Amino acid sequence: MRDLFITGSSFLLGDIEMGAFEPYIEAKKLRRMEKIAKNVLWCAFSACQQASVNFQKENELGLSLAVGAGSLESTLRFLDSIIDDGDELSSPTAFAGSVHNSTALTLSLFLHSHGPCVTTGQLDGSFAAALLTAQQFLTNGMCEQVLVAVTDDINPVAAELVPQSPDLWKGLVRPGQFQRAAAAFVLSNTPRTNCLKVKQLSFTRTDVQDKSLPDSFSSPAFCAIHVAQQCAAGKDFRVRDVFAGTDFKLEASVYAFEK
Repeated sequence: MRDLFITGSSFLLGDIEMGAFEPYIEAKKLRRMEKIAKNVLWCAFSACQQASVNFQKENELGLSLAVGAGSLESTLRFLDSIIDDGDELSSPTAFAGSVHNSTALTLSLFLHSHGPCVTTGQLDGSFAAALLTAQQFLTNGMCEQVLVAVTDDINPVAAELVPQSPDLWKGLVRPGQFQRAAAAFVLSNTPRTNCLKVKQLSFTRTDVQDKSLPDSFSSPAFCAIHVAQQCAAGKDFRVRDVFAGTDFKLEASVYAFEK
């Protein structure tokens, strides 16, 4: 396998303020966009800028997007419109936003990307799977750089019920914060200044429950945020997440150019 480098990263906890888009794009163009799409779009702009990706004109940037369960807000709004108004008068806007690929469309349009694009809706395995997809894009020469983007919505049902009976949901729904979160990373086979070299990336099934590990991240996006925070610190790091029969490992170190 070829060397893999993280050349840019960004993260967001909560919802982005529209004023934050001023350096990149007119905010009025985003008025109909889903909240999770806005959040991850800002992260994508920030990570691409850090990695010196020119997203102001057409490029071959690959996109590997992890959305977990997708836009739950739009999905529930669409289902409510069916209940209230019937199939024929259900909301087409809510339906469009509920489709997993809608966020990838948003990213490709605003980043002017024409590279390969895959959306992963693998719930808690989405972030790890999106990283592996990006690695395959680069290994097979499909593009020179890949944006790995992760965004999570709030599950209102889980947010209400899990705190009431945490033992009942153990192993099915991750405990912790019920808050929107997003992160983005630019991966490349070519190093640049202030980058990290990936030493290990694996995502496997496991029957072993390692009690020595800390509590699982509350969602794939929070795992991605933790990774982005480690990248921002500019130090070597190792991340492991074991949940629901899967074992995700990511290890990276600061890359130093040879003199």
